[in-house]
Amino acid sequence: MTSETAWPADRRITIRDLQAATDRGEPWSMLTSYDTLTAGVFEQAGVAALLVGDTSAEMVLGHHDTLPVTMDQLISMVQSVVRGTKTALVVADLPFGSYQSGPQAALANAVRHLKEGGAQAVKLEGGRRVVPQVDTLTGAGIPVMGHLGLTPQSVNVLGGLRRVQGRGDAGEELLADALALERAGAFAVVLETVPAELGRRVSDALRIPTVGIGAGPDCDAQILVWQDMAGLTTGRLPRFVKAYADTRGGLLEAASRYAADVAAGRYPDAAHSYA
Repeated sequence: MTSETAWPADRRITIRDLQAATDRGEPWSMLTSYDTLTAGVFEQAGVAALLVGDTSAEMVLGHHDTLPVTMDQLISMVQSVVRGTKTALVVADLPFGSYQSGPQAALANAVRHLKEGGAQAVKLEGGRRVVPQVDTLTGAGIPVMGHLGLTPQSVNVLGGLRRVQGRGDAGEELLADALALERAGAFAVVLETVPAELGRRVSDALRIPTVGIGAGPDCDAQILVWQDMAGLTTGRLPRFVKAYADTRGGLLEAASRYAADVAAGRYPDAAHSYA
């Protein structure tokens, strides 16, 4: 592995491993993943945890936001990611509508992610309003990752997904939400699209890891949507996105060459045909 942290090579990374890295002051990485092949690549690269996120609604299924993705669709993707990995901690998103009605709905759907999907943890959005759900899940032995700041499932309340959350007095509310999630037993909290100074304040206040996505450099871990990280997405992207490759350009070139070879009769040639 290329990661500086010595993750276990013979078992799944656990929430205790992530906490230990945070306690040592060692930042760790997380990426979204929705299929077997990318999951294996990311694990080999040293990414400690993979999120089978409801962002798959947009990145895989072509929807305009995260709301339409269902439990059944996510469970299928969770299964694929689990099959493609051996050591990465796999976290499964609880999609919109799967936990908002209360603790029992949250428990039933989280159990599905673990029993049917094979995930080791679940993630849900919200602060103090979802503390009863977090209490119930952690009480049942299900690790829970929280998610604060820009919460995509609340797109219709937030008025869009480009707005920085937690500025001014709202930062105190976000900090209170983070502390409430920690008290309820969450093992980590995602902070999305918040001022860097607030990311630092929350990280300093919590013992559990903070996972930043547009929350500055002081979070204990970082997560990106893998298509953003790899340069597959186009258009106006959030300021925090850093593309580490030009995957879209590479795929476009390869597919264009393939189409041209087929059109010109160059593929398949004798070397790619059976005798």
